[in-house]
Amino acid sequence: MWRNERLGLIVVFSSLAVIVIIIALLFSAQRTAEEQQIRTHVGSLVQMMGKMSWDQLVSDKSSRDILSVLHYSRGSSRYAYSAVVDAEGLVHRNMVVPGVVVPSSANVLEPSSWMGEREVKAQDGKQSFLEFHAPVMSSGELKGYVRLGYFKPGYGLGYKQLPFLATLALPIFLLVPLFYFLLRLEVRPLQQVNSKMEQLIEQSANQKLELHANGEVGDFLERFNRFIELTVNKSRDLESERNDLFASSKLLAYQQDKLETLMQTIPDAILVLDMLGVPSYANTKINALLGVTSEQIVGQRLRDWCKIPEVMNYLSRYENKSYQGYAGESITFNPQDNASKTLKLNAYPLFSPKHDSKLIGTLVVIRDITEEHMIRTSRGEFVAQVAHELKTPLNVLSMYSESLMGDDGASEEMRVEGLNIIHDQVERLSNLINNLLAITKFEMDGMKVNKQRVRIHELLEDALDSISKSGRGRDLEFIKDIPREVSAIYADKELLSIAINNLLTNAIKYNKPGGQVILRVEETDEHVQISVRDTGIGISPEDQHQVFDKFFRSNDDNVREQTGHGLGLPLVNQIVNLHHGYMDLKSQLGEGSEFIIKLDKDSNILQQAMSA
Repeated sequence: MWRNERLGLIVVFSSLAVIVIIIALLFSAQRTAEEQQIRTHVGSLVQMMGKMSWDQLVSDKSSRDILSVLHYSRGSSRYAYSAVVDAEGLVHRNMVVPGVVVPSSANVLEPSSWMGEREVKAQDGKQSFLEFHAPVMSSGELKGYVRLGYFKPGYGLGYKQLPFLATLALPIFLLVPLFYFLLRLEVRPLQQVNSKMEQLIEQSANQKLELHANGEVGDFLERFNRFIELTVNKSRDLESERNDLFASSKLLAYQQDKLETLMQTIPDAILVLDMLGVPSYANTKINALLGVTSEQIVGQRLRDWCKIPEVMNYLSRYENKSYQGYAGESITFNPQDNASKTLKLNAYPLFSPKHDSKLIGTLVVIRDITEEHMIRTSRGEFVAQVAHELKTPLNVLSMYSESLMGDDGASEEMRVEGLNIIHDQVERLSNLINNLLAITKFEMDGMKVNKQRVRIHELLEDALDSISKSGRGRDLEFIKDIPREVSAIYADKELLSIAINNLLTNAIKYNKPGGQVILRVEETDEHVQISVRDTGIGISPEDQHQVFDKFFRSNDDNVREQTGHGLGLPLVNQIVNLHHGYMDLKSQLGEGSEFIIKLDKDSNILQQAMSA
């Protein structure tokens, strides 16, 4: 109901507002006209009185007559007072209407303002007067002023204006119902459209507005229906495009996630440069290799993130220019913060999938080749060491063979010494060749384990006796702590002998003069533990985690003085792993080392049960 009558109320209140505005404008015009009338009438009157002599104005009879005439024959109902004052502001003669007191006011000092008008307040501050003043001159001197005051016109409604206002308001009130009726006729189709649209919105239906109207409203409804049809079609197209875009975005996000996962899974550091050489992508591996995060690299200039001179020189060729070629060569460098690490950098061109000849960027791959570099270096040292290891016993064999074939061979003492030395050198060559063959078999996965029941006590006794009787370590003390009742285990006797011999050989080789070699066995409910301990030069903490790497030899001068090929400990470790055992190392630089082999007894018991 309120919505239906809202338009009528708006029209009524609008008409009332128009009437009020018109009346306010009329009152303002009336006030302005009345003020203008007072100025016109009183302005000439005050000028005329200012031309009279001072004596005429202040004499009892003349002034009373003049002011009385102004009082009783005033040309305006707004007359308030008239007064004659001297130059000091003292009132000499005045005439006022009842209830009015001539307000005190300072005289005008500037000659240019002696004649004029001003607004003054009554002494009680409630009334305002429009005062006109003129100077009274005598012999060229200012004697005083004539002051005429009138009530300032206000906004008011007189009874004389009522007929006029009624005549003005009546047509407006009569036209309002007619205007409202005509407006309702025009608006009714729009109200029906609104009601119909609300129904369609509630039903969520895409239908035309089946309404009939004439004139402009009918044209509007026709255009509106056409607009709705176009909007619905456009909405369907947009919905279809949105669905396609959503599916494409999901597919693109999935592909991007796969690519991101792939790039993050790659063990190498990946850096993608755009056509200007600015990084647009970097995986997380870049932080471990170059010491900067991907956030610090992407979108930044080269000098803002790269602190490695070799990398900066290499990548600077791609910066700030559209580089149409690429550097096919790679560079190898060592980071300043970790000189032991060796990195290799390669650059590859990236071409557009649609245009094979269009270069769109550069793929930079940074790879950690520390292990490869170490292997190559160690292999070179290994070849030289093996050549030396082979050459030394061969030279000894050749020398003693010639001696035995010559005149020295007639001496019994010489023959015994020569045969012993030849035997030792042949054994040395045999051990070296066996180690090489064993390492090769392990690397080619061709080593076969021939497990059998092995008595640990006998195996270790034989190994220690063989080492001590070979003449090596003559100035060392060999100590054994091998209980006779230690349990037998199932293992490859030959491989286990190789492992023990290598540990004993190292204990002798890297010991100090007068030192000790201790071979000990401990047995628990779950393990058999074999340890070889020496009192030699020891192993530094930095080298302890690398001693089981193939071809590794410490840079310690005491180690480099001894012959070796870096295969003994890796071979021992592989043999222990082949038996599902555990290898441990305890060492302190300058005090010696202890290598511990721990084998699980449970597997031995199981092997015994299966063989039984």
